[in-house]
Amino acid sequence: MSQGLFTSLFEAGRPFALIDSRERRDHVDGHWFGSTNIPLSVLTRRITSLIPDRDFPVHLLDWQDKASAVAASCLMQLGYSAVTRCSTSHPGVFGAGFVKGEYVWSKAFGEVLAHGCGLPEVTPSDYLDNHPDARLFDVRPTAEYRAFTIPGSQSLPNSLLLANLDALRQTGQMTLLHCAGRTRSIIGACTLKAAGYDGPFAIFRGGTQAWQLDGLEREFDASTVFATETGDASASRSFLDRCGIPYRFLHDAEIEPLATANQDSLMFDVSDDAARGATRRHGIIAVSGTNLIQQTDQFIARYHVPVILIDHGSGSRAAFAAYWLQAMGFVVQVIVLEDCARLQTIDETATAMPQTDWGEVTLAQLLAHRSRKGAIFDFRSSPAFRKAHLKGSHWHNIGAALSDDTPPDTSTGPNMIIGHDLAHACQTATIMAEHGWQICGVIAWQLVDADPAEILPGDPGDPVDESTLFAGRHHGNLQDSRDYLAWEEELPEQIDAPILQQWHRLLAS
Repeated sequence: MSQGLFTSLFEAGRPFALIDSRERRDHVDGHWFGSTNIPLSVLTRRITSLIPDRDFPVHLLDWQDKASAVAASCLMQLGYSAVTRCSTSHPGVFGAGFVKGEYVWSKAFGEVLAHGCGLPEVTPSDYLDNHPDARLFDVRPTAEYRAFTIPGSQSLPNSLLLANLDALRQTGQMTLLHCAGRTRSIIGACTLKAAGYDGPFAIFRGGTQAWQLDGLEREFDASTVFATETGDASASRSFLDRCGIPYRFLHDAEIEPLATANQDSLMFDVSDDAARGATRRHGIIAVSGTNLIQQTDQFIARYHVPVILIDHGSGSRAAFAAYWLQAMGFVVQVIVLEDCARLQTIDETATAMPQTDWGEVTLAQLLAHRSRKGAIFDFRSSPAFRKAHLKGSHWHNIGAALSDDTPPDTSTGPNMIIGHDLAHACQTATIMAEHGWQICGVIAWQLVDADPAEILPGDPGDPVDESTLFAGRHHGNLQDSRDYLAWEEELPEQIDAPILQQWHRLLAS
């Protein structure tokens, strides 16, 4: 059943990865704490960036189904030589390490932090009645702030707090930090506390969701950005010294030898608060420092491996992320680039599985197939399909397809498959053919997208690659908001006790 598996691996102190290859919805609905979700539908696109070393010990959760078997086969074909299949199942109840939700590692940590540090919290009604002159700051990345926020709030991402301490002091007013829920505002407020900030501040309890639960309207398309980035590294340097986090100042030309000498490390470029996980040169993953802490279990798939954070300018983003990763138990160092060149993004499809002998069809052949009422299945992600798809095509997901023992009807002829790229389409076709599908051709999306007259936005239906848990919390479903906030606060009771104890020890120190 895998109860205690993560704890036993973690306490052994040796590097390891624990991978759950189920699709996102299934993972979020219930999973073993500490597992990293790399769904089968994106496995070959993500595993090689998160775990580039093919000899690294990978423990794959085997849910006793076709999809788990295919995931194991894919890892073998990709050259992973140290894969252990761990038979597991859903225990039926939550607790003792079996949890539900997204980003559980960092959210559980945030609640442990909140319960132990006694930070002041202000509710929406308390803010309106007693603190009308306080200044609201949204600590999420600016793109999330612009999507929706509390009226009058300003954008100040967590990762830039250290660079803006003096500016906050100079306001002379109470600082209220908020996010959409709880975690990021808790982390932000504790960052101010750790930095020795001496102005009045508090958490805006429950963020935008609590605001809506009190019957108040959010602001959309807000544009007041308080945060500024400076080249002055003194505040970040002082913070890193106080926290005992090693750091170095390097030039861009020194990154390649650094990466070569640290191939066993996790390397993240946190210098762009809009970055979402693209792989840059030397295998460095670009991600917002704010979201690296919020979504730790999505980006750190390898445990007991050193972490190197790269930043430029003041180094505020790396210093912030390093402090909290260290508090969670990771070994971290910071690299501040003294020149501001952006690290180049690489083509992630280059590491995909080799193409097979499936014949790539042209757009004309695809349209002719459609006119004969032949089925066309689009295996890209559901957000991509929702944004644009070929008229008459049907969205599908490889994990969902493998769970269905009935291949699609071929009375009108065999099927064609659309993939993100040719390698993805060929890999999907190979797997589905092995499980009874009749396929007559594959095509990469960029060829389909060449004719705008044939493209429409679309509804993928019930997408298994997206979470449905509390899905309406930002869209007016107040019950989802209540349930989400309650779920966050209860998380520490459900995770593995040894991890909880370690966090308490680290925070106490």
